[in-house]
Amino acid sequence: MAEQNRPVLTALTGLRAVAAIGVVVSHSGVPASLPEHLGRIASWGHIGVPMFFMLSGVVLAYNYPDLRGWEGRCTIRFYIARIARVMPLYWAVIAYCAVYLWAYGRPNHGWALLQNLLAVQTWSGDLKVAMGYYNSPGWSIGVELFFYALFPFLVPLVASLARRSGARGLILLILAMTAVILTLWAAFHLTGHSSFKADNPASAHRWLYRNPLCHLPMFVVGMAVAFLIPYTGRWSTGRHQAIQAFVFSYVFGLAAFRPMGSGWSSAAYGLLFVVPFALVMISLASGRGWMARILSTTVMVRLGLASYALYLTHRWILFDLGTADRIRTGGGWAPYGALLITLAVLLLIAEGAHQYIEEPARRLLVRFTRRWTSGGTSHAAPTSTTPGPGGPASEAAPPGRLATAGPRPSLAGRHNPVDAAGRAT
Repeated sequence: MAEQNRPVLTALTGLRAVAAIGVVVSHSGVPASLPEHLGRIASWGHIGVPMFFMLSGVVLAYNYPDLRGWEGRCTIRFYIARIARVMPLYWAVIAYCAVYLWAYGRPNHGWALLQNLLAVQTWSGDLKVAMGYYNSPGWSIGVELFFYALFPFLVPLVASLARRSGARGLILLILAMTAVILTLWAAFHLTGHSSFKADNPASAHRWLYRNPLCHLPMFVVGMAVAFLIPYTGRWSTGRHQAIQAFVFSYVFGLAAFRPMGSGWSSAAYGLLFVVPFALVMISLASGRGWMARILSTTVMVRLGLASYALYLTHRWILFDLGTADRIRTGGGWAPYGALLITLAVLLLIAEGAHQYIEEPARRLLVRFTRRWTSGGTSHAAPTSTTPGPGGPASEAAPPGRLATAGPRPSLAGRHNPVDAAGRAT
């Protein structure tokens, strides 16, 4: 079936760059002479990870709103498109890590390596298996794969809710998922598990931060956001400006001036940001507002396209560069120069990985599997989408404002821009 045009969510692509750079800076560290509150912001860069998970829900539901559970070849092509997008570069980085360990005479842990290759390490209670032996950011790819597996069976439920109850039902769904996240956080915090170290199998880090089940509510919120996008067409530019200013002030103000304590740290795994992130994503999708304009610039979109590669490659490159100590402990301007040089090197490597590994491997895998999955109507989105860390937030149509169909837009057929799923023959 021919693909139907609808706007690219350009600002959400730029938002991916912000999330990925935040994660990188939280790992590289910042100069000790940086003002304390700015250092606190940098240390909370990990909040980019739950943002990625919510963005995945937005992007998938925006591009595949009419998947209906198991539909044979259609569902198979959806799964292949997702694997082709995230796994080739993921496997390339795992291979690099394994060869590196072998070359320097360090042991390759067979069982841990197998779990990492299958991207199931995030389910392990052993922190070294999940994040220690190989590429530590790779745990989140296992979370993404879990979401991909469930998505064809979840999206019909959210679409049905949108048809029956409109924006009110979708907002109630977001509030219900927020209540689930609040309940999970309260259970861990009130029992003292928030203060457990990350390597404790019962810790909040193991469950609230890297367990796929605990992040599923944020993914569902992202799906609800995608179905809410058409309702924002009549919002004034002033409203978008206000929402974006509020979320910016809230996120960075909370990061800079938050009280110290394990409860705040574990709440940052999702609870503190689920509603603000939902608000700003709905607003950014319109393409209006000061933040949307910044994130839609050529530089930010280019960085967003390579953000998945930046996210996957930065950890071991940081280790190889050996600049972290200089950044954290150097005096004068030297640590600031080291930080800028480090970021520049990481971005160049990420761009190369995106251009010469990620994209060619994706095209090759899709082309290789297209013949035996051809036939019938395909729900596969155009090939430029990357749900998950990195990649454009929408596909084939030129950038622009999202059209609307009134205050209660239809969620069936071509009249709804969200339902214009990227369908390709």
